[in-house]
Amino acid sequence: MIGVRTLALGALGGAAMMAAAVSAPVPAAADDRPNLVVAVNALARSLESGDQTGNVDVRITYNLFDSLIRRDFLADGKGEAAKLAPGLAESWKRLGPKTVELKLREGVKFHNGDELTAEDVAFSFSRNRLYAPNSIANRGELWGHLDRVEVVDKYTVRFHTKETDALLEQRLAGYASWIVNARQYLLKGKEHFARNPVGTGPYKFAEWRDGEYIRLVAHDDYHGGKPTAASITFREVPESAARIAGLVSGEFDIIVNVAPDQIPTIDSYTDIETRSVVLSNSHVLVFNTNMPHLKDKRIRQAMALSIDRDLLRKTLWEDKNYTPNGHQLPSYDIYVADFPKFEYAPDKARQLLKEAGYKGEEIVYTIIPDYYLNSMQAAQAIQQMWKDVGINMKLNTVENWKQVRTEGWQVYPWSNTHRLPDPIGALVPLWGPRSGMQKSKVLNWQAPARFNALHHIIETSADMTERQKASREALEIWNDEVPGTILYNPLETYAVKKSIAWKPYALYYMDFRPYNLVFRQSN
Repeated sequence: MIGVRTLALGALGGAAMMAAAVSAPVPAAADDRPNLVVAVNALARSLESGDQTGNVDVRITYNLFDSLIRRDFLADGKGEAAKLAPGLAESWKRLGPKTVELKLREGVKFHNGDELTAEDVAFSFSRNRLYAPNSIANRGELWGHLDRVEVVDKYTVRFHTKETDALLEQRLAGYASWIVNARQYLLKGKEHFARNPVGTGPYKFAEWRDGEYIRLVAHDDYHGGKPTAASITFREVPESAARIAGLVSGEFDIIVNVAPDQIPTIDSYTDIETRSVVLSNSHVLVFNTNMPHLKDKRIRQAMALSIDRDLLRKTLWEDKNYTPNGHQLPSYDIYVADFPKFEYAPDKARQLLKEAGYKGEEIVYTIIPDYYLNSMQAAQAIQQMWKDVGINMKLNTVENWKQVRTEGWQVYPWSNTHRLPDPIGALVPLWGPRSGMQKSKVLNWQAPARFNALHHIIETSADMTERQKASREALEIWNDEVPGTILYNPLETYAVKKSIAWKPYALYYMDFRPYNLVFRQSN
């Protein structure tokens, strides 16, 4: 268990806790606030925020939970700010290169009426939770360097890391850092909590019907002010045309994943409009470096070189997005501005294939057609690009990720979210030494030792110049080894009723806190 103090049932109420039944959330009483309906392509896989941090998950869990520190996404007007603001912690300070102390807000209420205390924070980051089987941190991607969380008093905690962490405050504002109610979690267990979560966010869980909807209701004791909607229903509508039709008819208030070519049509209506943001998320292709036809990196290099990314952006995204220069973003503090762009060189690709002895063996590209916007269209275009240089690619469509990541997989599309404005928010957790790409039995990329050594520098050095130098070299190795390649950062477009003031962010969070959701008076 992480923590100087042992977190036992007694610390949370002991026998009284076990005797007290935590009642299921009930719908909010009728009031004059609107009920918001959001049509999404897919529902969350779990509401245990330490387990699932994909795009379909965080847009819901972001409204159920709060972090100790939060990123102020409205600060720069682009929805991608690195500026930090108080969350559940009213203040924080550095006590050393490995320690941050935080003072909690007093009187913050969980959805079940419990008051937030330091014990809840310690449990949220404990080995019993974040390091449980299948948890996001079990692979060490985000919190593998955490030493312990020290409970100083009821409203004070200290985070201690094993190594120097210059971005610890950013981590505390990021993914898998949301605070859960320890009593509910221990009383009911992880599996129950994943379907009946209890957090401190502006909305609390009410109902989940698989394949249909997840409904949240207002948490009127929210520390950030009374929520502006009485309820929010995330309704699963996989087909884009059906989402648009529902918005036009008034059935939905907001819809997700609008394709660029639909933007003019939606904007032609008087009462609805589109709102777009280029995501801090990169669409990538993952290559199985252990498969016979892909083991030679020259073949993987050829596959990357034969993709015309400019054409993909113009054709699929009307050139409203961009391809980053390397596995990084301009918003990084240690951004390598002069790093080369991804090259399109089909002649060079043909030469590499010849040198590698590739003779047209079939390479299978496995895809979930509707999971990522335009991913199927991109796959079909890439199939032709690869055919033009002599690569024999077969498209294989499946229904879920379990079918994608089976033994013998070869290529699949993925997205890499830049969870923090730094390599430790993307390249390090997604491709580094503790990542699933290197640790998973199915993926198991055998990265060069130098690549992993550079990640240690990126994670532990407090010298920004040294970190940037290490980042440049790591980017070079990733491009040379090609365990994957970046296509572009997608344009995420939502369509919204004009009567609703709401701003999307460059991450997949859909933030419906009072400062970002206002219902205007209809004309």
